[in-house]
This record gives sequence, structure tokens and C-alpha cells, in this order.
Amino acid sequence: MDVATKLPEELELKQKETLLQQKLNDLTELELSLSTLQADLRSFEVEYYLKVGSKYVELDRLQATLDAVLASKIPSDAKAQKRAAESKAKSEQTSHEAEQFQDVQQNRPDKFQATDELKTLYRELAKLLHPDLTLDPTEKVKRNALMQQINEAYQSCNLKKLRDIWDAEKNNPENIKGDDIGSALVRAIRKIAQAEKRIGEAQEELNQLHKTDLYVLFETVKKEFEKGNDLIEKMSAGLGSQVIFLQNQIEKGEQLEPDYVG
Repeated sequence: MDVATKLPEELELKQKETLLQQKLNDLTELELSLSTLQADLRSFEVEYYLKVGSKYVELDRLQATLDAVLASKIPSDAKAQKRAAESKAKSEQTSHEAEQFQDVQQNRPDKFQATDELKTLYRELAKLLHPDLTLDPTEKVKRNALMQQINEAYQSCNLKKLRDIWDAEKNNPENIKGDDIGSALVRAIRKIAQAEKRIGEAQEELNQLHKTDLYVLFETVKKEFEKGNDLIEKMSAGLGSQVIFLQNQIEKGEQLEPDYVG
């Protein structure tokens, strides 16, 4: 049947299906960019903690030790006692936060490196299973859970997991539907609306990530690295010098006589 003999609703359906495919492609690329950035930031956060953040934890611990040593030498000095108590509380807090961070990150890869195959499979799965492209509430719940698994597998570079999901779902009869033209047209219109809504949400999630301190630092480090400057290593070296300084101060403090005048 050529264009001239097609019903108006058939032509409208064709246009909507073309538009839906465009929206789906836009949404898939946006979801991929969002998931990739989230994984990149997590990997960067791990690197930053190992080389820089852990040294801040060590500095807080050493500062608390130094303040405790000095306070023990001048027990009558209320300011010294207060400073020691505050340093101890701060050190305990940063140590606790570091432990929580390590617990969260222990099952994640230290370095995120998405291959072309990984990205291609993610795109195909997103097109097939994105929850905002189904109108069935039960199916949406299922797809939300699957999309979460897909993102986790992608961000952990688990190609086998993505392949398993693809193999299980590509021939799922629930993904093959055929109805009359009117129903198909309404379904396409509603799917376009859902896709546009999710596109807006995903873009806002990206915008919010771009405003975080972690992203700003990530971009700064990346730009400096492109210039040949390893900013993380420089920060680590500088903090290492501060660690050595505090260690020396602690040794000197331990040699002081009690009740010294600071």
C-alpha cells in the first residue's frame, strides 16, 4: 500500500513511530551518558580517596594525637583540653566516614573503563527494556528493576551480566505486541510523552551532577592531566609533607615536661 492509499491514521501512526524512535535514541544516549558519568565519578572518588582523602584522615588522626599529647602536658589549660576533645571528635568522625566509604566501594572496580561492546549492549538493552516505554504498570515495575540491574552491570563493567539479561529478554513474548491501528497510535503518543518526561528528568540529573564539588574536581583534574599535570599526585605529595610535619611535632610534644608553658 503506497502513501496515497494509506488511511490518515496509518500515516499518523507512521509519523508517531518515527518520532518515538528518535525520542528513544535520544533517551538511550542520555541514559548512557548519565550512567557513564556516574561510573566515572565513582572511580575518580576511589582514586581521590586512596591518594588524597586517606591522607586527610591520617592528618586528622595525627592532629588529634598531637593535641592530646599537648593537653596531657598542661592539664590545667582549659583551651588545650577543649582543642584536644574537638580534634578527637573530628578524627573519629572522619575515620567513621572513611570506613563507610570503604564498605560501599569494596565491591566496585577501582577503574571504570567502558568498552564499545559494553556501550553497544547497554544501548540495545535500554531500547528494549526502558521502563518509560511501557504503559503497563506491572511491566513498568519489572523494567525498573531490570534497568537498575543493567546500570549496575554497566558501571561494574560486567559484560556477562548484560549478555545474560539480553538473552533472557530479547525473545520475551511480552515484548512483542500487535494491536489495531487506533490502539497502536494512542500507545505511541503516550510512549512519546513518557520518553520526553524521562529525557527531561535524566537531563536534570546530569545538570545536578555537573554542579557537585566532586564533578568540578573531576573536571579540573582531567583538564590538568591533559596539560601534563597530575594534580592528584601533587595534592598527595603536599599532604604527605604535612603528615611528616605532624609526626615530628608529636615526637617533640612527647618530650616536653608536664605543665610546660605553651
